[in-house]
Amino acid sequence: MYRKTGAFSVNATDAVDATEISGFNGSRLSATVILIRDTSDGIKVWMQERVLSMKNYPGMTVFPGGGVDSRDFPPRAWNDGDLWIGKSAVSVARTLGVTKYKAHALLFAAVRELFEETGTLLAVDDEGTLLSDARPFHDQRLKLVSHEISLTDMLQENDLNVCSDLLIPFARWVGCSQRGNWFDTFSFLAQAPTGQEPDAETGEADDANWFSPDLLMEGWRAGLVRFVPSTWGQLQMLRTCDTFEDAVTLARNADLRPVIGDPAEDPRYYEFFHEHPVERIGTPK
Repeated sequence: MYRKTGAFSVNATDAVDATEISGFNGSRLSATVILIRDTSDGIKVWMQERVLSMKNYPGMTVFPGGGVDSRDFPPRAWNDGDLWIGKSAVSVARTLGVTKYKAHALLFAAVRELFEETGTLLAVDDEGTLLSDARPFHDQRLKLVSHEISLTDMLQENDLNVCSDLLIPFARWVGCSQRGNWFDTFSFLAQAPTGQEPDAETGEADDANWFSPDLLMEGWRAGLVRFVPSTWGQLQMLRTCDTFEDAVTLARNADLRPVIGDPAEDPRYYEFFHEHPVERIGTPK
């Protein structure tokens, strides 16, 4: 891993536009993290069942994540090496198909949301060494949740950085919640850091744990688990992976053009839209 020293591209398409903060067609940018660990029985992913009081997607089983907010964007006078190690913001932006300003916001949102919801902190020191224990930062986790501080504040205070190499772009879905809110969601793969164990200490989830993609799909078919189309589709992809490296290989060949709306006639998602399991856990409000 290496630190970028703020070399800006002269390509006009990489220019920072501080007013351009929305996603596809005005939808809200959001980021999810597919946290994976290798086990003797194959990969497990960390999943959360959202509380029924959530405004968007209540009762759904989801990957950790959430909407990008103003704290996640860099300042106007931005050196794109600040608090950043790994592939440059320009490189990430080109992979994602967004400006580097949005690329910064998406990665910072992914790290922030994962830490807020699971206690897992994907941050490295100036030498590129990943944290093995995030518990000393618990108080700052609470302040992030309450919007008292930003991830930038936290990183600066503790001499830490976001490492773009730890977040591997996997998919992009543009969808509408049952409340009519549109989200442009970028999903990233991440390997669970050695020494850090995620927790369920979040007010946004009733339950959270490690599950294999196969078990999750069996739960959905039995009517015991609810998914939105994007989660279902990504779990289907992950069912082909035995290890985290398999998932990385899959991600490197992934099509990051956005899947828009409900792709009901796409053969890859036919089962989700046309075969409806009998729900056995009640109806979310």
